[in-house]
Order: sequence, then C-alpha cells, then structure tokens
Amino acid sequence: MTDCCAHESPESGDARFDIMKVADGVYAAVAAPAYKVNCNTAIIESDDGVVIVDTHSKPSAARVIVDRLRELTPKPVRYVINTHFHWDHWHGNEVYPAAHPGAEIVSNDITREAMRRKGLKRIDDHRRQVPVEIAKLKADLAAAGTPAERKQLEANVRLAEAYLAEVRTLQPALPTIVFEQTMKLYRRDREIHLLHLGRAHTEGDVFVYLPKEKIVITGDAMIGWTPYMGDGYPEDWVGTLDRLAQLDFTHIIMGHGEVAGRDWLRTFRSYVHDMVEAVRHEVAAGATLDEVKQRVPTKLAPTYEKAFSKYGEYRPWRAGLLANIERTFAMVS
Repeated sequence: MTDCCAHESPESGDARFDIMKVADGVYAAVAAPAYKVNCNTAIIESDDGVVIVDTHSKPSAARVIVDRLRELTPKPVRYVINTHFHWDHWHGNEVYPAAHPGAEIVSNDITREAMRRKGLKRIDDHRRQVPVEIAKLKADLAAAGTPAERKQLEANVRLAEAYLAEVRTLQPALPTIVFEQTMKLYRRDREIHLLHLGRAHTEGDVFVYLPKEKIVITGDAMIGWTPYMGDGYPEDWVGTLDRLAQLDFTHIIMGHGEVAGRDWLRTFRSYVHDMVEAVRHEVAAGATLDEVKQRVPTKLAPTYEKAFSKYGEYRPWRAGLLANIERTFAMVS
C-alpha cells in the first residue's frame, strides 16, 4: 500500500485527502480532519469505468476527488455507492452525474428510504442551524483572548459561512439503483460485491467487498476512532461485524481514519462487545444512567482508551464512549 498523492486547493476549503493505493486500480482517499467532517472515499477502477464509494459532506469536497480522478484515470465514473444515509457520506452525490453523465447512484433500499425520510430533513436542519453556529463563532471571535485563538475562530467562521452557502444550494441526489441483501457488479477485470450484513452504524449499512483483491469497504460500520452510535444498533453491531469477519480480506477501507487490517476489526469488534456487555451488566444490577456513565469508562479504559485515542484531539475517546453508553442504555433498558 503506497501514498499516491495529496491534494488541497483554495476552492476546496477544508477538504483535504491523502490518496493511498491499496491494490492495482483501488485507492483510498483518506480525509483529513475538517471543520465539517468529510468521510473517506474508495476509488475502484475497472476496465470500462470507475466506481466511487461515498461522497463527503459537501459538493466542493466531492469535486476535489473528481479533479484527482483525472490524474489517476481517463475513465468515467459509472457508479457511486452510498454506504449509509449520514450527511457526511452523500451530500456530494450531485457532483458525479454532473461531471460524468450517466453515472448511477447505488445503495440498498433501506438506506435510500432513510435518506428520503431523515437525510432530507437534516439538510433543512443544517440550513437553520448553521446561521446560529456562525453567530456563536463570531461572538467567540469578538471575545477571543489570544492571536492563535482569533486565527482559529476566523478560519472557522470562513468555513462555516462557506458550508452554509453550499448547503443552501444543495441538490440532494438520491440513489437511482437500490438492492436488498446483495448486489454484484461484474466487470471484465474485477468483481464487486455490495452486501447488507445486518444493522450496525445504521439500519442499512452497505459493505463493498472485492474478493479478488481481498479488500472490504465498511462505511462507518468501522472507523478509526470511537464509533458514533446515535443512529446505531449497539446490540446488533457485533453480529454484523462477525458476518463481515467471515469474508476473506486483508485490507479495510473505513468510513474515517486510515486503511486498516483485520487486527483493527478484532479491536473494534471487542470494544463494541465489551461496551454493550458492561452496560447490560449495570442495567441488570439496577444502575442509573449516571452510575453507568461513571463505572463503564473506568472498566474499559485500560483496554481501549489508548487504542481509540490516535485521533484524540479530533475525536476524544471518553466523549464518544459516553455517547455510546447513553445510546446503549436507552436500548437495553
């Protein structure tokens, strides 16, 4: 696996990606931390075109990848796959049919319905909420005490205003092709499996599997830090990962974070399992939510805090764990 190239342009704002070659014709565009988070993108080149997996939080970020594709291959994008309905994985969809007429957007039926019912509402929410966010940033800027603090807040104001301009003009592009449990794309030189293995990060997580290359693309069912479970199914998550583990693969392109191997699958799966079991144990003993939030981090920290703190400044482990505990407590009690 090699570092192919990195890209940043004035027009891209905070959308920066390191493009890593994972196998011949398969790349992971690993997103750098951003004010409005961007997901990773997988790029799969075949004999007659390109498959893209996930499209980031905004069209400008997707355009960064479209520009980089011209340096990787002259072939058109034929399919865009969305792994789930969260905004940071599909708000760039509209860019691909515009740049590559005829490109189809693919997901499973559960995810498309979640985009329609929940995702479109979240776009409206962002349009209402970001002006409030900008006003707070400007108030914080006015009260900033140090040059470094002012510089960071000035940058955040610019990025928030740029994001608001994009979200106001967003043209949501829903999937044009859907499947239920499995869909397979057979190209002359490559086989691509789209799989729904069960509930995890969302009800409809899509996994993309390349059996020949032994690569799996997981969306946010696996990431490089503490998972977000706000729309998730903690009690089902481990079973879904166990079904994933039955596939023959060596590399994992996750929704966020660097390309990983099966060792991270074991660590990630163990964290979800141990967190759920610890919460279940406390609930069965009659503990309150506040008591669970005190006891479970103490129990899990020796095993998991270091492993999940690689991106600690960006995604603090304990904050993520406490949110996971709240979600799990609500579901098991």
